[in-house]
Amino acid sequence: MKRVGIMLVQLLVTAAGLWYVFHDPQRRAQIAYALRHAELRWVLIGWICYSTVEILATVRWQILLRIQGIWISWLRAGAIVIIGLFFNQFLPGGVGGDAMRLYLIFKQAPRKKVRATLSIAMDRLFGLLTVVFLAGTSFALRFSWLARAGPSRHIAYAAFILLSASLAFVVLLLWLVNSGLLHQLPKRIPFREAIIQSGEALLRYRTHVAATVLIFPITVVSHLAYYTSFYCAGESLRLSTYDHASLADILSIMPLVDTIISVPISLGGIGVRETLFQELLGNLAHVPPALAAFTASLGFAIQACWGLVGAAVFLASQKIFNR
Repeated sequence: MKRVGIMLVQLLVTAAGLWYVFHDPQRRAQIAYALRHAELRWVLIGWICYSTVEILATVRWQILLRIQGIWISWLRAGAIVIIGLFFNQFLPGGVGGDAMRLYLIFKQAPRKKVRATLSIAMDRLFGLLTVVFLAGTSFALRFSWLARAGPSRHIAYAAFILLSASLAFVVLLLWLVNSGLLHQLPKRIPFREAIIQSGEALLRYRTHVAATVLIFPITVVSHLAYYTSFYCAGESLRLSTYDHASLADILSIMPLVDTIISVPISLGGIGVRETLFQELLGNLAHVPPALAAFTASLGFAIQACWGLVGAAVFLASQKIFNR
């Protein structure tokens, strides 16, 4: 019942967000006009940018696996990553992909389940640290721009609070690891197992400094490629009669958007992402609200295309994993 309740809330938030940004007939007409004049080459460039994201995700995870002594082929690693993307997009909570990755890697390394679990925990931790780093950079370089309008200022503050909580979690985790108190956490603490897994991952990986340090720039480039795919989506809808968002604008807002939609209050961030784009790009870059919101939808659609590839790979996974 609890899971059903969560899904119903997510559906309501998603529907409310989409209705809020797209209910106006004039806005829908503006989107239709932009689509008729869309430049498909920018969509293709965005698709290529997102392809880079999944390639780098595979490289990152392979490094993490091999540090743990788990060796699988690049084809299988890439297949597991892309299948995980599909389940992340179409299962609520944003953890369906991790569960599927665990299931598939357990089949490949049945005697190293703990190590496989730690590789995914560390993968998540690197993602968190990268978003904190990029958001901190955005705040440091463009805070006055982000906070110059009321709605965008509130979004920036909300993202800052969430990021501060994330950073506090990382600091607490490091303290627990270094003080040896990790396994002494009270059993009633929420997400106790996730905290312990993340801490154990830090313990295992801190002895491989060179490889671990290499993963961070790989993750940063991966996130920047992901953000750039949304810039390409916006460029494909660009109309000469309206203002448009620069690449710097997109790179500045995306860490904030990513931070807020990481809270699983909607399905895949749909509805919330569009609302944030409308408020941020509309108020800060003067992009028409309809085009700002649809930029978010088109950017997500580019990602969803790869999710559908993941679905096809999942259907063919028996052949891939038997090679």
